[in-house]
Amino acid sequence: MEKYFMAAIGAANLIGSTRTITITKFFGSAENAWSAEPEEFENINLPAGALKSFLEFRKNNPNTPEMLEEYLAKKNFGLCCINDEDYPPILKDIPQPPAVLYYRGELKTFADRVAIVGTRHNTDYGRNVALNISENLARAGLTIVSGAAKGIDTFSHIGALKAGRTVAVLGGGINFYFKSEDKNILEEISETGLVISEFNPNLRPDKGTFPARNRIIAGLSRAVIVVEAGDTSGALLTATEAKKISRDIFAVPGNIFSQKSRGCNNLISNGDAILLKDFHDILDRYNFVYEKIPVVEKSAPKKVLPEIKLDGLAKKIFDIIPEDDYITPDEIFDQLDEDIQFYELSATLTELWQKDLIIENLQRYKRK
Repeated sequence: MEKYFMAAIGAANLIGSTRTITITKFFGSAENAWSAEPEEFENINLPAGALKSFLEFRKNNPNTPEMLEEYLAKKNFGLCCINDEDYPPILKDIPQPPAVLYYRGELKTFADRVAIVGTRHNTDYGRNVALNISENLARAGLTIVSGAAKGIDTFSHIGALKAGRTVAVLGGGINFYFKSEDKNILEEISETGLVISEFNPNLRPDKGTFPARNRIIAGLSRAVIVVEAGDTSGALLTATEAKKISRDIFAVPGNIFSQKSRGCNNLISNGDAILLKDFHDILDRYNFVYEKIPVVEKSAPKKVLPEIKLDGLAKKIFDIIPEDDYITPDEIFDQLDEDIQFYELSATLTELWQKDLIIENLQRYKRK
């Protein structure tokens, strides 16, 4: 029950991972802290507001640990805390490790992991690089870590799913995401890999939660690869977190005329990242044997059952794609009757391709 008591402590407002660990250490266990008398907290090193918030939360919600255990079992979510044997040791080494991790899938505590991150608004170049590198590294036995965002993150997960294992680190509560439009790919990731979050299960993500997510992406990984990023891309924040904890940073060079490559090119020119020519650079760096691993120049479609139900945007896009001729993404975009971003179209086309429903040839598509 210790992990549920620790999660209950962290559920109080103003009590994050660091303060949860402080409280737990002070009392010897989270369970002791949950039952301690208010006056026993007098000498603990916590701001008055945070302490008041915790004590009030505990008073008003005394059964939180038991309720959490029941809730997570019902949702099929796992939970581990920093004191558990299955907590990834590489994550304990960062300055502010998460006190608890909510997850679905298999933790694989000692897996070799590499993070791949990048812009949400990728180019075709960025998409193809992310798919290629993630698939080949996964094929070589590395686990691909990314942030489950649109764009490069999603393509990194998709590429890894074709050949191996991937970890999605969420910027909000795990249950919130499993109820969102991203639930399909998260379900697929959790079947062979891992979906993970330090946040309370129903917490809605916002701009304040993503820096915390980024430190976990970097912390879980041997290295962080930035595939495509502009000057202000959030992927650069993950690279910054990696630098803080002495993780290797790699960056894929891009078109000097493309705004979406400026962040990567700057990382390389400033000496903050190693130029990544192809996936072999990673395998060479960490002495992975790959002579017998087939080089995938282009990701092969993933075979699935022939009957696939489509709905929403995927169905609308599929209905536009002809059977007897190729169509370009621009032509599809012009025929859509709803307001979407082009990257959403690109991600959906990749999803249809992954499901073996369409054929791609020189960035043109038709039905299979």
